[in-house]
Amino acid sequence: MTKRLILSKQLSRPVPGNVSAAIARDLLRLVEEFGDDPQALMRQAGLAHLAPMLLMTGRAGSPLAHDDFTRLYAHCTWVLDDHAARQEAREPLTKAGLDMMCHCIITCRTLRDAIERADRFSQLLAPRLSRLVLKEEDGVARLSMPTIRRVRNACAYLSDLTGLSTYHRLFSWLIGEDMTLLGAAMRYPPLLDERTVSHLVPCPVQHGAPENGLRFASAYLDRPVIRSPFELDHLLIFFPFDMEAPLSKEAPLSERIAHLFSAMLASSETPAPAAQLARRFGISVATLKRRLLAEGTSLARIKAEARLGMACQLLSDPRLTITEVGRRARFSDTGAFRRAFHHWTGQSPSAWRDAHMSQPMATGG
Repeated sequence: MTKRLILSKQLSRPVPGNVSAAIARDLLRLVEEFGDDPQALMRQAGLAHLAPMLLMTGRAGSPLAHDDFTRLYAHCTWVLDDHAARQEAREPLTKAGLDMMCHCIITCRTLRDAIERADRFSQLLAPRLSRLVLKEEDGVARLSMPTIRRVRNACAYLSDLTGLSTYHRLFSWLIGEDMTLLGAAMRYPPLLDERTVSHLVPCPVQHGAPENGLRFASAYLDRPVIRSPFELDHLLIFFPFDMEAPLSKEAPLSERIAHLFSAMLASSETPAPAAQLARRFGISVATLKRRLLAEGTSLARIKAEARLGMACQLLSDPRLTITEVGRRARFSDTGAFRRAFHHWTGQSPSAWRDAHMSQPMATGG
């Protein structure tokens, strides 16, 4: 099988808010090729008004509005993924299954942890999801997604390409950074227009590769997951078909560290010291302390707030003893926990629990 590399000069993104009509036609071509009615699909997607422009031959067509393309891409992908599943005699992946995987990894501490947990989840849904195999060499992470498909035609190609795009964008969103891809690989010949491929995966794509996969700097792997379940609920409304959903997040350093500390405490780990945090964020210890000071806080304060938050959460469970709460909040002994908690709240842990457990539950009017 001949390998083919899409040149980087062909990877320019369309004007924000618009998507080339040629990309939409490429997807509709596959829908028709595999026996579905493109016009009926467009009616189901609420895009019947675009059918004359996209389905009539010889018309250049105006760019599609972003929201219109999102709906079209979603409908085309689910139809074609269903074809790809049926030709393998298996059940297709559902939106609910994809959403559940995202909910399973949102509580991970780092991107590396998220990839490992996503792989474990994929084993539960096999063969609807491919395994994730992570390898590192010379500062480059190679994330392979071995396919077990027996039939590798255009609908399977789009399904796997969408999988690469989904993981890249999900992982970028989790760490709040636009992860720069060094390359992508597909175990297929090129079966879609180059504009479609580059719109979904913005990097050089090698075709005819041993496995599907992505390459990126391994430094991303130790980036902390900074997103919350609340943010995830909002993302999943249109994910993974909203290609312009913002991935990066200008979160203050203190917020990122607080999220990381909470995740570490929840995993029964001691919050990381300054040197380890500095390495993780790619800055010096002095810079870390200076930036926290500029944000009006310190490492000690963030750590104390994380431990207080964990302690209050645990105290709300009447089954846990005060000693057990102190242990889980990473205190050396019960006495140290009682003193620290009284310093933070002005109450003993027992008094705080009694006051909060005795509050009546709010009822509807």
